[in-house]
Amino acid sequence: REPASRSPEAGSSNENIESIFYKFVILHAENDVDEAIRIQNLLQNKFCIKPGIIFAEMPCGKHILENLSDAVNGSAWTIILLTESFLKGPWCEFQSYTCLANALNKEHKYNTVIPVRPLNNPLPRKKTPFALQAINALEEDSPAFANQVERIFQESIYRQQQEIWRRER
Repeated sequence: REPASRSPEAGSSNENIESIFYKFVILHAENDVDEAIRIQNLLQNKFCIKPGIIFAEMPCGKHILENLSDAVNGSAWTIILLTESFLKGPWCEFQSYTCLANALNKEHKYNTVIPVRPLNNPLPRKKTPFALQAINALEEDSPAFANQVERIFQESIYRQQQEIWRRER
């Protein structure tokens, strides 16, 4: 599989992935890589929300929990891809609870967890884990999707998050 191409804003080709502060990271089920790439490309190409990364693109050789921490803390928004595959393993649920706990424990991460129901294989609302039901999910098939994306992914919030990230490093 070919990962989504890096934007020029993501830095030079020799720049380490950990030195980039992403606008978003997409957490996804293992077999939803293609759908995660599609959503990543949609956000980057149609809505110009760059740079973004999917969890499958995180560096190899690190413990998976360290990669999860780096992904969540190294991006302004955490997108949870709600597909039918989301419930098939405990890892996705763990990822979502970790993100929610992070958003509660770090004031600057409040309102940064974004559940997304994609067009392909969406998780029905009635099957959504209780903790995620409290957050309005972006629904790709909604006529308001474009407006919601523009309202959520504000450049000023990204810059604030990026500055906090720089100070904490």
